[in-house]
Amino acid sequence: MTGEMPWSQVFGLLAMTMGPVRAVAVFGAVGESDGAPGVRSLANRAALLTAGGYVVAVLMGNGALSGWGVSFPVLIGAAGFALFALSLQALLNPVSSSGPSDPQTLSAASVAFPGLFPPIAVTIPLIFSVPFPGTSNLLGLLALGLAVIGLNWLLMRRSKAILRVVGPVPLQLSVPCSGCFNSRLACSSW
Repeated sequence: MTGEMPWSQVFGLLAMTMGPVRAVAVFGAVGESDGAPGVRSLANRAALLTAGGYVVAVLMGNGALSGWGVSFPVLIGAAGFALFALSLQALLNPVSSSGPSDPQTLSAASVAFPGLFPPIAVTIPLIFSVPFPGTSNLLGLLALGLAVIGLNWLLMRRSKAILRVVGPVPLQLSVPCSGCFNSRLACSSW
């Protein structure tokens, strides 16, 4: 495919799959206060792990797909099916909140994967890097994804304040994976 990368579509899909609403929803259930040292530390580590995972997905994803013999149409179909399954799961198994999790007992990896960087988000840079190859597009995908992760990091550090203003709606709209690190909450990602 030729032409220019549809940056607004890339941003929209990244924001939908690993964006700010997800970050606020995941971190809204961590700790008692946004300013707690454990919450801040967990946010820092989770954001760094998410950024690392995103960079690996962008830089190594196409090579892995080629090595495994996965075609572009199969990638699109798998991503569509995964998004459909996550949407159904969110509708059939809504998140139930039962109090804050202790940030000292949570691992940053369990918060980052799949809480902040779910499997469906891995496919987004791949879907766009295959038909729009080139170094400038690759660097743009990296920059856009890292900007979303940076915004998430800022919002994770203020998630309880945001939730006090907007209420629990982000928890109901997103597909957080709080259950992966807190057995009291239903896990709605895989």
